Amino acid sequence: MLELYYFPGSLCSQKVKLVLAEKNLKWSDRLINLLTFENLQPNYIYLNPKGVVPTLVHNGKVICDSATIIRYLDEQFPNPSLIPNELVLQKRMDAWVDLQNRFPMRELMYGNYKGIDGIVLRRSVQIKEKLIPQLMQANPKLKERYAAKLEDVKHWNQTIRDFKKIADINAQIGPLLEQLEHQLSQTKWLCGETYSLADVVWTAVLNRLNELNFSYLWKDNKKSEVARYFQCLKERPSFQAAIQQDKMPLFTITVGLRRIFLGF
Repeated sequence: MLELYYFPGSLCSQKVKLVLAEKNLKWSDRLINLLTFENLQPNYIYLNPKGVVPTLVHNGKVICDSATIIRYLDEQFPNPSLIPNELVLQKRMDAWVDLQNRFPMRELMYGNYKGIDGIVLRRSVQIKEKLIPQLMQANPKLKERYAAKLEDVKHWNQTIRDFKKIADINAQIGPLLEQLEHQLSQTKWLCGETYSLADVVWTAVLNRLNELNFSYLWKDNKKSEVARYFQCLKERPSFQAAIQQDKMPLFTITVGLRRIFLGF
């Protein structure tokens, strides 16, 4: 029994859903509405101490963090395997996954979304900073977890309100794409001729960069290998299942906007 606690549009949730789709695994849907701060409620904080999505529950075992989850899924369901056989390629895969994990995608997204999407996202972080102390006071047994979450949210809020910091983060995208271009000029996928977990995480990232209008960095022959690679990723059935069909239900949007703008 696989249960996935996720939120539609969540980058890290999409990484896990890509693996589930690649392996054709069935799973139970547990939508956590980040717009109503369901992820900060005590029952979810008990499940996932960081109060983030996704969380995977497999036959009662709780696994948090998308990088950990996708490895766990590949170990438990090895057909087809998404980890290369050769040790040198496994190390390369680890390096590409780690490179992506160290990049501040959350701040990039919240700092760059425009229009109503950007307003909603940035306002939600401001509300979190006010809500967490209330939850911490009401749930003393979870004080340490809420305190850690509050520090994270404060740093997050400060960063996305600082135009220079966001500009500095944006400036890091080009060098990342240069690394991708160099590798992809030598191999079809990031770890050779076989699709791997490294390609899973970069599928989600490149798609999000495309949504944020950073695709100009690889279009028009600027980075032809990255463009070729992204097209190959989009043509996989898993992309349609995990990303194109990853739509937010209308009710989720409605109650979320009501909570963020009206306070209930």
